[in-house]
Amino acid sequence: MKTIKDIAALANVSIGTVDRVIHNRSGVSKKTKERIEKIIQEHNFQINKTARTLALNKKYDIAVLIPAIESSSDFWYLPKKGIEKASKEIEIHRTSVSYFYFNQFDSNSFKEAFDKLLEKTFDAVLLAPVFLIETKKRLIQLEQRKTPYVFINVELQGANNISYIGQHSFDSGTLAAKLMSLLIHDNDEVLIVKVRKDNSHHSAIEDRISGFKSYFNTQASSIKINEVVLPKTKDQIAIDTFIYKTLANQHIKGLFVPSSKVSIMAKYIEEHRLKHLKLIGYDLSEENALFIKNETINFLIDQNAFFQGYEGTKTLFNFIINDIVPKKNRYLPIKLLTKENIKYL
Repeated sequence: MKTIKDIAALANVSIGTVDRVIHNRSGVSKKTKERIEKIIQEHNFQINKTARTLALNKKYDIAVLIPAIESSSDFWYLPKKGIEKASKEIEIHRTSVSYFYFNQFDSNSFKEAFDKLLEKTFDAVLLAPVFLIETKKRLIQLEQRKTPYVFINVELQGANNISYIGQHSFDSGTLAAKLMSLLIHDNDEVLIVKVRKDNSHHSAIEDRISGFKSYFNTQASSIKINEVVLPKTKDQIAIDTFIYKTLANQHIKGLFVPSSKVSIMAKYIEEHRLKHLKLIGYDLSEENALFIKNETINFLIDQNAFFQGYEGTKTLFNFIINDIVPKKNRYLPIKLLTKENIKYL
């Protein structure tokens, strides 16, 4: 296949002149245009946007807006690794990635990071819309600039994102409830443990909880569901005291943590030898893997976090470079992890 550079050499003109002819732009004489068009036809030239980008020395920059990562046990550690892998693959095409981090429990931190992103101009944006209200206000600017954007992990209805890559959160919550119903009895109680007060902003968490509750409602189950929010503190004694008081209810036999922070409850269960409690949570981290091997966590629902970051980045690259339009909703398989299958990952 002839490239735009080859056509330019055959026509004895600049690459820019060939590009203007291909895109029917002005600035080329009729005689030169006819000569270039004849060469294109003779060589069955097809537009290869990646090659054209290289030939014209065009550079692209993708912005990434995700939560800050404190350790390899954080959920966002794996999406970041996926983004980094994709970045290495596309850098040969003069496409770079710029990162903007925020505290996933602080809406002000999110706003500041997003506003810094908007101070510059990017060709595309990959983001986790953790804070929905703040996201919607800022997406207006991206749309005014006609900047394509992709969501990962958190789905935001009604937005003009070119794609969402992640799980169907409601269905994953329903699966968690079905599993819980197999672990406990009809006269038991379940405790949903949340780690943030502002869950109403985080649609993924809320949708998992809705799916969980919906299952028991449709089954006309007598199982009672309670909810608590862990205190926002790094004081482990304060957290342990809160959990101790909460679990004083002897009827609670099941714990559902709709996030990767299931390790908080797993630690408490192991330290206090509360093996009668059944625990279901999310995401494969190094820490969570140890707890599921010990069966402190009975089931983990994995979201393929690495793939979200990798595929999100490649999707934007293919959209802006190769004009490949992705599916609007790309729901990933709801992968269930147990002691028996985790060792084969």
